[in-house]
Amino acid sequence: MAADGRPQDQGRRHRRAADPDPEPATATLLERYHAAMRAELVGLLDELEPKDPAPTLELGGVKPAPVRLSIAERTKRWDLATKLARELATAIDAPRAPGSAGAGATVGGPRSRRAPDFGPD
Repeated sequence: MAADGRPQDQGRRHRRAADPDPEPATATLLERYHAAMRAELVGLLDELEPKDPAPTLELGGVKPAPVRLSIAERTKRWDLATKLARELATAIDAPRAPGSAGAGATVGGPRSRRAPDFGPD
């Protein structure tokens, strides 16, 4: 391959262009979207906390254990909370830094494209 590269690539940028800033109406919607997800995540985390049981007669000075949701219900809530947290952590509307890994980046780098080395024959 020539040192200058392919003729069709001359003068072409090879980096992915940064995402443009969203329009004001879109930015407002995205802010509301994130606020709704944050509120939902707060509510889910509150539901997952053990609650004090309803007041009853405490005989013998034994305090009843806090009430928790069943494992099946906790699992459902944790799954949803995890999805919300990941979505919030991705910062959909945050612009990417130039040269950062974007959607077109290869997941493992150049090594992942090579055939595996199984050692000497």
